[in-house]
Amino acid sequence: MSRPIFLHEFIDIVGQGAWPYMEHTKSCSGEQANGLELLGTWYTIGLTGRWSQCVNIWELPGGWTGWQDSIDRLGLRRQGNKALSGWWDEAHKHRTGGFDRQLAGIPGCPTMASLAADGVKGDVFVHELSEVRPGTALDYLGAMQEEWVPVAREYGLEPVGLYEVLMSDTEVLTVWAANIESVVKLGRTYDACRGLDDEVKADDRVARWRQRAQLYTTRWREELMTPCPGTVCCPEEMAVR
Repeated sequence: MSRPIFLHEFIDIVGQGAWPYMEHTKSCSGEQANGLELLGTWYTIGLTGRWSQCVNIWELPGGWTGWQDSIDRLGLRRQGNKALSGWWDEAHKHRTGGFDRQLAGIPGCPTMASLAADGVKGDVFVHELSEVRPGTALDYLGAMQEEWVPVAREYGLEPVGLYEVLMSDTEVLTVWAANIESVVKLGRTYDACRGLDDEVKADDRVARWRQRAQLYTTRWREELMTPCPGTVCCPEEMAVR
């Protein structure tokens, strides 16, 4: 079997249009969705990254076959897809553009089916885009899966996606379901490892992973995201607003 394929999107939002855009995205289905299934749509929390911005991740059923069909639909066949054109017209009321990446999950990477079956939920998501030395993406993700995922889980972070960025040999993207208390605890623990916080206990495993990751990465950055209610990994209680 081929590995799972996903689409990642940064969406530039007009004004206060994040919530209407996410609701519109959540409603996308059938021909409108161009053969994709929505894993999640989030807005970036402005204190941590670019604003106003949303992030979408879609799963392509059928892996590479689904990817091929999706690309074909966006070529010469695009003008014939009236449902997709109509959905885009409405979406452009809330966005000005964006940037897409094709992703491939490593072996064991969660899928929509496994996330739903395992009940993976988070009211805050850690979104991490890393640049790695050319050709080391799979090595980095493999080390992360073996060495860091078990530790991250102890701190309350559950992997949603462990992705190699396709059409690039220098990018890796990971997404984690969490809550803000877990994120703060992990951040303070890393400070304690460096002697910058004496109110929490240092954890050598956290420091070792940061050092290990630097063998592969040339730079990385994280932002925090809030999920749209009604999506796969959003807690049900957040649906009441």
